[in-house]
Amino acid sequence: MKLLTARVQGFLDYLLAILLFFMPTLLQLEANTVQSIIFYLFGIFIIFLSLQTDYKAGIYKLLPMEVHIYTKLVCGLFFAFSPWIFNFANKIFLPYLFFGGITIFLAAATKTFTKRFLNFRSIKN
Repeated sequence: MKLLTARVQGFLDYLLAILLFFMPTLLQLEANTVQSIIFYLFGIFIIFLSLQTDYKAGIYKLLPMEVHIYTKLVCGLFFAFSPWIFNFANKIFLPYLFFGGITIFLAAATKTFTKRFLNFRSIKN
């Protein structure tokens, strides 16, 4: 059962992005390391994806909600495993697993049928 509406998903996306921007400072990571840059890039990507998505929190409404969800699933997996992909798991890995897991959960728990999709289904029937 899907727990979150697209509206709540949008709010949580922006909240997650803001948290990701502050995490390198809170974790006392050095500024120009792979560990901190991944947090910044992931936060920027979440904001970019949210702005492009066709839901209440989106501005440009270019991507259907389904594409947003599948993209977040893949990105959450990549973020969760980035300490091993970039070979710094011996220094820090739990925050990446945590935020990757949250991203995957948010994507999996969101209702994905947008108005555009429902209208298309009713036209076809």
